[in-house]
Amino acid sequence: MVELSVVIATFNRAERLGACLGALCEQSQPLTDVEVIVVVDGSADGTCEMLARLKTPYVLRVVEQQHRGQCAALNHGAEMAEGRYCLFLDDDIIASRQLLAEHLRTQNEKGGVVGIGQLRITFRGRADWFAHCFARGWTEHYEQLNQRVRSLTYEDCYGGNMSLPRAAFMAAGGFALDMQRCYDVELAYRLESQGLSFVYIEQAMGVQDERKGLQALILDSEASGKASVEIFRRHPSTLPQLLGSFNSIRPRDRLLYRLFLMLNIPARLLVHFGSVLRKPSWRYGWYCFLHRYCYWRGVRRALPDRDTWRRLTSGTPILMYHAFGSSTERESRFVISGHRFAGQMAWLRRLRYRVISLEEYLRYRREHSLPPRRSVIITIDDGYADNWAVAYPILGRYRFPATIFVVSDQIGSTYYSHVHSELNGRPMLSWSKVEALTRAGIHVGAHTRTHPDLTKIPLESAQDEIEGSKLDLERQLKMPIQIFSYPFGEINAQVQNLVEAAGFFGSCTVRAGLNTAITPLHALRRVEIHGTDSLLDFCVAVHFGHRRQYLVKRLMSWATRLCRIQLRIRGVSLNNEKRILLGKNVPQESETLGKGE
Repeated sequence: MVELSVVIATFNRAERLGACLGALCEQSQPLTDVEVIVVVDGSADGTCEMLARLKTPYVLRVVEQQHRGQCAALNHGAEMAEGRYCLFLDDDIIASRQLLAEHLRTQNEKGGVVGIGQLRITFRGRADWFAHCFARGWTEHYEQLNQRVRSLTYEDCYGGNMSLPRAAFMAAGGFALDMQRCYDVELAYRLESQGLSFVYIEQAMGVQDERKGLQALILDSEASGKASVEIFRRHPSTLPQLLGSFNSIRPRDRLLYRLFLMLNIPARLLVHFGSVLRKPSWRYGWYCFLHRYCYWRGVRRALPDRDTWRRLTSGTPILMYHAFGSSTERESRFVISGHRFAGQMAWLRRLRYRVISLEEYLRYRREHSLPPRRSVIITIDDGYADNWAVAYPILGRYRFPATIFVVSDQIGSTYYSHVHSELNGRPMLSWSKVEALTRAGIHVGAHTRTHPDLTKIPLESAQDEIEGSKLDLERQLKMPIQIFSYPFGEINAQVQNLVEAAGFFGSCTVRAGLNTAITPLHALRRVEIHGTDSLLDFCVAVHFGHRRQYLVKRLMSWATRLCRIQLRIRGVSLNNEKRILLGKNVPQESETLGKGE
């Protein structure tokens, strides 16, 4: 009985196919229960003649078809297979002696999974610097899997060394015939949706005989970006993994990407700069930059319009307010005057920002769709009485939604905290005012019962604070409470798990930044608006998701690095860099060079 069917699709690569089939002859696995199916996809280089002459210790079945593409060839081979499991192997893979045995052992022990074998890359002949960097990145990827630094996901399911139950493959419909790139990732996602798990098989080693050069690898990267957009169209829940990482790129790289993409600069015009870099680390860094740039260039070219690109690569700021003062009250970090708040809301309307509710944003996220461009969310913490008296009329004037996070045990009393003592004694909203706000369209979220730091109390007490506040509000307001705000923004994994288990859809921290598709729903970022912030500070917070002081510090850091690079180019010794940057006197350049030598 055949246990394992090895399916290989080939097109005009007779030499490499011969080496691949030769390595399968040397397997440690008994070959009596193995068959190898080679689907010749319209080859015209003598492949069929070579296969006719080949003598193998395993059953070799050759299937010929007109040139229809690799996916069609692999599907055809799987249909012809007689084994319980299919192993898809690329025709340029040289299998280690244990490859078949390890795949079959894993499938039998795990009860049917998607098994992903390890792959390494070798080059025949002279390879350019870009290809060598590509091989380095490939090796580092598998080293991380070997060391269990990262867990396996459907994105790692490279179909060149992958096994799975044949019945599961056929039930999933096989590889998508209309995809030229990342068809294995798309299939892996469908298999995961059917309940199959992924297992990394370190000992199922294969070595890929790579012969692609710089231009081919660049095109592959762009094609991967285009394919990711197509996978997202078919499976919207892949948005965070495939297309959600643009804003996690280093800010300076992200700025260059935007500039290069706006100018539509082809990567081939940038790639040759790497050949003049001397240090291998510099070359590899430039390769990583260009590799990501090619991917995002492919994404940009595959998107239907500019608005979708902007929505994909921009983030949503969540503004955080606390108390609102009268015209006679002194403004502070936590207290903003009604006049200043009204000016900020007027600015949002004038600049045509779209203020959406936090619940609406969470709905976009749960549906794996992109929020509208230039969206802004307004949240207010603690639930002071001035939220009704000062903030609500202004919000109502502009018809802006907002979310107020209330401390359930302090409703109808006065605020007390040993941390923000300057707000102690401030009157809180009453239950009647909270109910009136909900009827007026203002959303209410939970902010615990007594406003403790959840990371510094026992987990049992934290659970009571979280679940109790939800129950208190739902019992009184007769409506579901679906969002939560961590007191003081403090969070750890245990607290986050408690909040998620309590049934909240999303939770807010005080970590600054914009929210994107990969921002955890129970660790949403917010930017705090101080009562003393100028309109410029407010504009910066809305646009960047950070306070102006943070951005100035980052700019100064970049300027310092740039100065150091320029000084090193000029030959100034490292000992004098700090003195120059501080504006102190240093020896003349010739003298410095002499001492350095």
